[in-house]
Amino acid sequence: TCASIIGPEGAEVDACVGATGSVTKITSTGHTRVATGLPSLGLGAEVIGASGIGFDGSGRLHVAIGLGGNVDSRAAVGLETLGTLLRIPVSGDPIVVSDLVAYEQENDPVVGSHGPDSNPFGLAFDGMDALVVDAGANALLRVKSDGTTSTEAVFPVQFVDPPSFLGLPSPFPMEAVPTGITITDGGRVLVGNLTGFPFMPGHARVVAVVAGNLIAEEAGFTNIIDIAAAPDGSLYVLEFASNSLLSPDGPQAALTQVRPDGTRKVLLYGDQLPVPGGVTVADDGMVYVSACTLCGPGQGMVWKIDPTVAGDPATASACDPAAVPGTSFTDTKSSTHREAIDCVAHWGIMNGFSASSFGPTAQLTREQAASVILRTITAADVAIIQGAPDAFTDDDGSPHEMDINTLAAMGVIEGRADGTFDPKANVSRAELASLMVRAYAVVAGEALAAGSDAFTDDNGSGHEAAINAAAAAGWLKGVGGAKFHPEGAATRAQVASVVARMLSTLVDKGLASPA
Repeated sequence: TCASIIGPEGAEVDACVGATGSVTKITSTGHTRVATGLPSLGLGAEVIGASGIGFDGSGRLHVAIGLGGNVDSRAAVGLETLGTLLRIPVSGDPIVVSDLVAYEQENDPVVGSHGPDSNPFGLAFDGMDALVVDAGANALLRVKSDGTTSTEAVFPVQFVDPPSFLGLPSPFPMEAVPTGITITDGGRVLVGNLTGFPFMPGHARVVAVVAGNLIAEEAGFTNIIDIAAAPDGSLYVLEFASNSLLSPDGPQAALTQVRPDGTRKVLLYGDQLPVPGGVTVADDGMVYVSACTLCGPGQGMVWKIDPTVAGDPATASACDPAAVPGTSFTDTKSSTHREAIDCVAHWGIMNGFSASSFGPTAQLTREQAASVILRTITAADVAIIQGAPDAFTDDDGSPHEMDINTLAAMGVIEGRADGTFDPKANVSRAELASLMVRAYAVVAGEALAAGSDAFTDDNGSGHEAAINAAAAAGWLKGVGGAKFHPEGAATRAQVASVVARMLSTLVDKGLASPA
């Protein structure tokens, strides 16, 4: 059934409804539909329906059904279970516990200027009481088992400076649009928000709701779709867009672990996490994320993530995710090397440009590479040559000169054919391979095992043997199609991964201990 309705912003939209929503139970043996025929509302490309699920203190299943409108828009489409909290019995039809749209109509907290608007979204249970996040009303509601409904908290408007290309006045009111809710083992109620238009980056946050008051817990997120507390005290924040829903690059989703120590780790980002919908954590600490929520029929999925397992197995020994804290770098979340960057920062081998910037795509110079290599060697408690003679004339005054001299005396680095070191030149991927292989020989007291021909574009290179050995050890990866791009400049992020993998080899051989 389709109808033209007036949406919450006053614009006319085409809406279609049907009883196509469902709840599926997933076990190790397969899928089982435990509820079918739930209301579903289509608004163009957006589909609204079963938005949150939860179990009360007696184990009864409940579902929050969205709407994104008021009693008039709901009446226009003729499906009165939209915008409600439903209880799903073992048999029989769902039971409306609370008509949340009607409650909003009578108790609109007047956040924003659009009038009554209800979109029940997140759901959690405080014993037998349901706590429902209403993204349209910008409110947290408490629903008792008898249906009695009250407002637990109201989320205020933020005033922001919108980007100039939107042509909006400044400051501009941006609604909170709360979406995710979780209750910690200690009983704290946490709520995360998506934010409304213009979806300014960095303005979403997680707040604790205490006696109706909002206490900031975690700030600096962008468009939060859900949150989940873990038994170990970690908090998982799922962003539908970590770069803004209005980003010209398109929404880049992110799943971030906020650890008990306060540091953050991005576990999944961008293409690794297409169109996410929700996140939850099991009692065993496993994290489950629903993804591909707008990918078309049959393409939705639920992923299981073990946060204690390294994303790159070759770094696991040196970079145990349970032991390595996150960093404060804000420019690494989109990097596939972010886990290794956290690791080498933890070991003290590579530093950032600042507390918040690592510069993952910046290229590493030969003099900077020398200091990184020497720190890698000293991480294995290798005795360093003191007072090494001046090896090159063109690095005088460089802050890395002593490290260059030390590595030259150890036979790890070599100069150019003309006897210079060329400290400011970018270190190439091929040169990096030779540096790492020679450094390993110093630490291990023996050469790294030779490898077979790994790539087709390094034939004849003076670094080919080192490239093959490092590839066989799992330290180096190509760029696709059996290519290595040996003369390409190594980025700081790539160097971080190579160092982290070499450290894991040293740890496995008992030559270094994790920091």
